[in-house]
Amino acid sequence: MKLSRRDALHIIISGVISGIAFTFFKISGAKALPRPPGSLIENEFLKYCTRCYMCIDACPADAIKPASIFDGIVNLGTPVLDWKKCIMCMECVRVCPTEAIKKVPKEEVDIGNAVIDPDICLAWQKTRRCTNCYKACKYNAIKLEDRRFPVVIEENCTGCGDCEQRCPTDPKSIVVLYEKVKRFDPSENRFALRHENRVGPYDFPPPDFKTWLAGRIEKLAKSYGIMK
Repeated sequence: MKLSRRDALHIIISGVISGIAFTFFKISGAKALPRPPGSLIENEFLKYCTRCYMCIDACPADAIKPASIFDGIVNLGTPVLDWKKCIMCMECVRVCPTEAIKKVPKEEVDIGNAVIDPDICLAWQKTRRCTNCYKACKYNAIKLEDRRFPVVIEENCTGCGDCEQRCPTDPKSIVVLYEKVKRFDPSENRFALRHENRVGPYDFPPPDFKTWLAGRIEKLAKSYGIMK
């Protein structure tokens, strides 16, 4: 069959476009992205996550956004956590329908660890008896040595950031580093009709349908740059 010049040109252009697209998708493969508290290990998370956006809708702190195409085609639409905004309310954990985010209590979540800089800390510098971080911590992750000097107990720290928010110094003398993030293995019974739920009571009651729908539209529009 003889090809016309137009058909040949169409094939060539299609081939070039396909090659560019394939190259783009190849170089924009899966990245290790920050995920919501309680998320499964990354390879399992990507298997379970259906991009339903329920965790994005539920987040009252606007700390979860959908991944863009620039995060890799595999990640497109999956939830990405802004650690600094997360208030550990566990609403994302509660609403996930597939166990991509495991329903564990916040005491078992670990999105980072607090670190104290004694060269800035008011207590360590003996400028004054500041115990703000100690009082702010709800997980017994900060102790006071000699009833004065704050020390982080790493195994108890969840990375919630309450201590950093309450710290009065500028720059902060206690900050959360998001390096040792805890991820979970999926349940053995992957296809269970109902997975174990140990989340605890609501911090924020769920909204009515109209409020939920308006919130979803607004969040997606902001995430994709349609509105500010």
